[in-house]
Amino acid sequence: MVVGIINPSVNEKLLEHPVGPQLGFPSLIYLLRLNLTSTLLTWCTSFILGITPLWITFREGFTTGGLFVYRSPLFGFLSLAPHGLIEIPAILLCNAFFLRLGLRWVFERNATERKRTLVVDFKNSLKILLLGGGMFFVAAMIESFATPRIVAPYEQEHLAGIGVRVAVADHQLTVAHVFPGSPASSAGISSGLLIHRIDGVETSSQDVKRCREMLHGRVGTRVRLEVIDTARNQTNSIELVRDLPPL
Repeated sequence: MVVGIINPSVNEKLLEHPVGPQLGFPSLIYLLRLNLTSTLLTWCTSFILGITPLWITFREGFTTGGLFVYRSPLFGFLSLAPHGLIEIPAILLCNAFFLRLGLRWVFERNATERKRTLVVDFKNSLKILLLGGGMFFVAAMIESFATPRIVAPYEQEHLAGIGVRVAVADHQLTVAHVFPGSPASSAGISSGLLIHRIDGVETSSQDVKRCREMLHGRVGTRVRLEVIDTARNQTNSIELVRDLPPL
């Protein structure tokens, strides 16, 4: 977590990966599958001297620390605390037992003790795996149904954009309106342009709600658009700095 706070620029790369559904039962299924798959893979590979549990623990702390800087400490707390109070202990608990499973038997002096230790730790890890699965389910429920409603008021007030209104026309994300004095206006973006990519992600693979979310972020952060001018048959890449709407 400390590393993520010290070096937030690297966290932007970790936090910019495509995410799944943001709300409701689709989000619940997505998060539960993601967490359980990661936990099962960590458990299965923990025999390699515990390298995987250490890496997963480091990465989770790194990403969590960056969340407090990537937007703001308040946003990090609001978006993490509700489900994180259950999910983070579940990750640490599982990884601690998986690390024990991968390392403790190695230091036993004879084959009999190594076998006995491995069997005992394996049985304990199965129990922790079941406990962790239950904790991940509860955390995913909170993250899918409660966290978005807690974060929504903050996002509406603090998140910045580039000053455009977008809509879908002929299955293409289109600039419907550009607000005067906005970053988009200063960059020469005009109504009618097609937005093909946002930070390298094709807009055709995302719904319009998700595209709007991708255009918004912390004040001062950058977003790169690939826009198509159909009238001139030109494709341009434009980097914009997000800002709050002018008063």
